[in-house]
Amino acid sequence: MINQLISIIIPTYNREYLIGETLDSIVSQTYKNWECIIVDDGSTDSSSGLISNYVQQDKRFRYFERPNNITKGANACRNIGIEKADGDYIIFFDSDDLMTANHIELKLKGLLNNDVDYVITRTKFFNSDLNYIDKYYQFDKYEITPINYISQKINWLTYDVCIKSSLAKSIQFNENLQSGQEYNYFSKLVLKSTKAIFIDEVVTLRRHHENSIRSNIKTKSELNLGYFRSNWYTYLDVINFGNKSVRLVLLKRCIILIYDERRILTKNKFLFIKSVFKEFKLRAFYFLLMLFFRFFNKGFSFKKKLLKEI
Repeated sequence: MINQLISIIIPTYNREYLIGETLDSIVSQTYKNWECIIVDDGSTDSSSGLISNYVQQDKRFRYFERPNNITKGANACRNIGIEKADGDYIIFFDSDDLMTANHIELKLKGLLNNDVDYVITRTKFFNSDLNYIDKYYQFDKYEITPINYISQKINWLTYDVCIKSSLAKSIQFNENLQSGQEYNYFSKLVLKSTKAIFIDEVVTLRRHHENSIRSNIKTKSELNLGYFRSNWYTYLDVINFGNKSVRLVLLKRCIILIYDERRILTKNKFLFIKSVFKEFKLRAFYFLLMLFFRFFNKGFSFKKKLLKEI
């Protein structure tokens, strides 16, 4: 009989009018041996009272508040949840989305029947006709490998996975990132294990928000900065265990963004230049030439020479 404990980790912030639906969808799961760890990021609405009612009615819910001395943000809350989790497997979820009734059961059966470290499933919007998520799941074309994920030939969403607890706990969400944190976490995941399968079924129903963080990004420069930070911090996080091809993909993505913005998009410019020289060796001089001539709307030829296949 399947009796593994599943830990569901949910960060939340001012979701008083939405999180109840999320928690109800968890209560309705066909698989019952779960715990749901909710970590509040400092809500100022009535979320605390609402969640406390769920905790009183069902002891499988566990509620924590992020301590004031810990960095604000969903990443910190997920890290707290990872630390608190007692389960054999971990599912990350959001406080405004819904689980189908078989969400946990399908994931757990996939894990046990295939003896893998994690499973990946599908998500779709339930309140919008948007279907751009579908392009993420290209598993019929590409295998689950570090280079395929990090180069984004394959992709998935935070709540699509269920991961062995020991593996999930060996990785942290980077608390310096406000966007691209999932990319950072899963890049580290695929570098630690590709013993995984994709199950082509929708078990998460995502809520579309017009005022999402990404929708509020006003300029291309802000968007580029977010992408740069995601790739750069991921490079720094994997530098000691990612192979050279992975490290080059991450740096090349950073260099393309630097070319677009005509400047190095990190305060520690010396560290970035040092990393370019470490990975590209003497060809890194093309980077300096690219950066100099980019100020004069030139430098494309140097970028092309720098980024050619090694």
